[in-house]
Amino acid sequence: MNGEQLLTQATRSLREHTDAGWVALRDDVVAAAVKAFRPSAPVRGRLPGGELWVASAVLVSRVRVAVAGVPDAAALRITCTTTADDELDRLTVELVALYGTPLVPLAAEVRRAAAATVARTLGLADPPLDRVRVDVSVQDVTPDARLL
Repeated sequence: MNGEQLLTQATRSLREHTDAGWVALRDDVVAAAVKAFRPSAPVRGRLPGGELWVASAVLVSRVRVAVAGVPDAAALRITCTTTADDELDRLTVELVALYGTPLVPLAAEVRRAAAATVARTLGLADPPLDRVRVDVSVQDVTPDARLL
């Protein structure tokens, strides 16, 4: 075999190996890429001079900071959904609460803090309690305030 034939055979072998390897790894690679790339949906806000767009990740982050200021609770997960025209439709706050805390008043306080933060972030004049649903769900309780 001459050098060109060796190169052709090596290339063919490599292609066969790579294709089979790709088929075996394809799902893992796609899953890793999806996990690593997390696009943030835009949320439409209003300003006196027009519109603004806020990434949903930014909105969630700001609400998380606001909820952190509520005593006897901590946010486990915060999600938001938007309408077809990118208006905020629903904010869901999942909490862990300190054992013994009255949950209905706690949920009301979290709801107010979240709505006020949404209003400031999106440039709304008043907290959008009538336009945007803020769902509060207590997922866990803890007797240790240090875990909040």
